[in-house]
Amino acid sequence: MGEKRKSRQKDASTKRSKKGSKHASTETTQSSIPYPKPVNGSSFCECTTRLTVTLAPAHSSDHWAGIHETLNSMLLRFVPQIRGVVLSYSDVKMLSQTALLFNDSPYGQLEVSAKLLLWRPTSGMTLKGTINVQSPDHIGLLLWNTFNASIPASFIPKNKYEWRPFNEEELAAGKAEDESSETKDSESDSAKFGSGEWVLKGSSQGIGTNGSLEFIVSDVIRADNVLSVTGALH
Repeated sequence: MGEKRKSRQKDASTKRSKKGSKHASTETTQSSIPYPKPVNGSSFCECTTRLTVTLAPAHSSDHWAGIHETLNSMLLRFVPQIRGVVLSYSDVKMLSQTALLFNDSPYGQLEVSAKLLLWRPTSGMTLKGTINVQSPDHIGLLLWNTFNASIPASFIPKNKYEWRPFNEEELAAGKAEDESSETKDSESDSAKFGSGEWVLKGSSQGIGTNGSLEFIVSDVIRADNVLSVTGALH
């Protein structure tokens, strides 16, 4: 009898242990967001750099026209050599007065220096964007009305936030508002997107403040000459 009682107690203990492990595993999965190491500072920076400008034959008598044409073509583009998106330039100087020709190419090359304002986000930075898309899969944001950011659902802590589908009344009201309004305030606290919204868990309070949302940069993605960021919520 004593051995049977011990065996039953052992089985019950094993079941409780497995149940507890399963619960712990679920909690770990929900909170296992790979946050990068925090990085302080701004995503904007200035640097003075040296550039090689290629001059077309049409600019052989007006080097400055060719220089400005080249620098203008770099604006709002990611330039690998300087590891950032060029937002503006100033203090342009020619480092030589003569363009060099190589082999039989009609294009000359001229060395210049310029001060550049760059957007250079890195993993671990904290940024704030305006919410423009909400879905069960992700939250889309616009940074400074220029750059795109996305927060995947897997990077949204489920112990803090949850997806709340709109009911039929909310969907109908949203449709009527869209039809009656020619312009919409994207930063409105009551702005509705799609079929639902992310809210604080256990409440109906929408995510973010006045349409804006702060997040941690988890990855910086380059597609051709365009940068976008992937983020995670605290």
